[in-house]
Amino acid sequence: MTDTTPVHGYAPTVVGVALSDCTPQDAEAALRMLSTAFRSDRTPSERPDGDATVWLTTVDTASQPAPCEAEPLTGTVTADLQGGHEALDRVRGALATAFTVTGATAASGDQEEELHLRLTTRH
Repeated sequence: MTDTTPVHGYAPTVVGVALSDCTPQDAEAALRMLSTAFRSDRTPSERPDGDATVWLTTVDTASQPAPCEAEPLTGTVTADLQGGHEALDRVRGALATAFTVTGATAASGDQEEELHLRLTTRH
């Protein structure tokens, strides 16, 4: 079972995720996948605010991601990730098992990296 203890603050294993340019239903599917795969500040059953234009979560990649299936997306989801290099690799890898991940653009610093990804349903 996935540990759903809230995650807050900076740690090398923590990744901040911002989802945008999508429907609330697609944001919910991506958030559910992330909160099932990793310890998160959300629970898998938590529904995102339907009036939002950006949906946020923080995940901790200290443990291997739990296997999970993603619901099909109706369109494209933009995912902006920020965190440590290894932590981002884990989140990107987990997303790639659930969705088709394209358009990876990155900005790197000494300790952190930012990734801009596009998620679509796997075919």
